[in-house]
Amino acid sequence: MEIWNLILLKPIINVLIVLSHVFFDNFGLAVIVLTIIVRLVILPLTLKQLRASKAMSDGMRAIQPKLQQIKKKYAKDKQRLQQETMKLYKEAGVSPLGCLSSPMLVSLLIQLPIFIAVYQAIVRVLATTPQDLLGLSENLYSWSIVHQALPVSGKFLWLNLSNPDPYLLIPILVGVTMWVSQKMITQPSTDPQQESMQRMMQIMMPLMFGFLCLTLPSGLGLYWVISTIFSVVVQYYIYGWGNLFAPSPAKQVDKKKAAKPEKRGAEITAPGRIANPKEGTRHGKSRSKR
Repeated sequence: MEIWNLILLKPIINVLIVLSHVFFDNFGLAVIVLTIIVRLVILPLTLKQLRASKAMSDGMRAIQPKLQQIKKKYAKDKQRLQQETMKLYKEAGVSPLGCLSSPMLVSLLIQLPIFIAVYQAIVRVLATTPQDLLGLSENLYSWSIVHQALPVSGKFLWLNLSNPDPYLLIPILVGVTMWVSQKMITQPSTDPQQESMQRMMQIMMPLMFGFLCLTLPSGLGLYWVISTIFSVVVQYYIYGWGNLFAPSPAKQVDKKKAAKPEKRGAEITAPGRIANPKEGTRHGKSRSKR
């Protein structure tokens, strides 16, 4: 616990207080600036991860035709199909478990300790109980500017940053920005089952974080919104809009299948022409009888 306080909690508490004093005693601006500082610190790692993910995505896209050929060729031999698929992945330098190194997932794992520390810092800095005030006093540096900045007001726009957003705008923004960020970097798949799983993840994670922000301090939700917007900007630099506006490949395949005409014994070649010869002779006999 002492290591946690020394490395994360104390620095974040004191930096927030100093930033609040520098930016016109505005704690909301302090949270925004702290978020940008954190994201700039981990930016080199984020860029490295995004570039590696883009290279893997390009590699997967390049081997899709060969992968489809292997699936057709060894459809009845599951063991050989698995062997040939793994061989193709190895030759292309693509990991079949690339989803586990998704930039979004890696970013979440890196930021999770910071996310928890920011939550604790907001609760202590905007102390509302004697216990919180005691926790704050134990984590203050002996800087004069820190003591001059206290107490800190949690008012920012329509928010009280120590309480949940009464209008639910912050939880909605958390969900929407996370969905956009995920959609941009999600690798499209022609497999309907995999596409369905990806779509479920794109919905579940934003909903989960949005739901959490319904009960957590809105200052923490503000941190997450700004952090995710930063991610979207960085991802745009690497991917452009990525797959945000791209149609689902699985749906395109289904549409192509649906568009193919079914083979029938009799086909209509043109309006006014008889394609079925039996039908023509039948009509001819009926006319002769008349």
